[in-house]
Amino acid sequence: MPRFPLERAKIGVVDAIDAAGIRARLPGSGGKATVDPAAGQALTSATTDLAAATAASRKTPSHLPLGQVRPGSRLLETETKLLTHAIRMSAYNSESALARLLRPHYARGGDEARALLREAFTLTGDLQITGTTLHVRLDPASAPRRSYALAALCTELTDTATCYPGTDLTLAYSIKGHPPTK
Repeated sequence: MPRFPLERAKIGVVDAIDAAGIRARLPGSGGKATVDPAAGQALTSATTDLAAATAASRKTPSHLPLGQVRPGSRLLETETKLLTHAIRMSAYNSESALARLLRPHYARGGDEARALLREAFTLTGDLQITGTTLHVRLDPASAPRRSYALAALCTELTDTATCYPGTDLTLAYSIKGHPPTK
């Protein structure tokens, strides 16, 4: 069943013509039959309605001011907008740096490094403080090859000897069940 009235009307005309053809072949019709005028009127009406809708659509502006569409809303302050963009760019740059570190350790690193990092960001794990070291031990990833690649990334990150912000604790990363790689 067609969705649009114009298509429905066109099909109605075709059906009316077919029905007239069948009636014209009946004995006693003399090979003549009249097409139902209601189908033609429906087609004319649908065409007129479409033309009116098209004209109304052309008069409707394609862009409206935000205050007209949602009177209570307002645009973000420039400083807030700049700050959120800076945070997004920083997060993207950090993810890109981690992906570059991961690629040599993962066969599909060129295609799937970011997907693996997204998985790593959702992995559960443990935090343990031993002396001046904060150990971050993540649970294994969904596949062993992914866990091995993440273990290699953890080794590289641990080798940077980064301090946890605001403390003197050095970060050490690992994947449970995977020895540190060298």
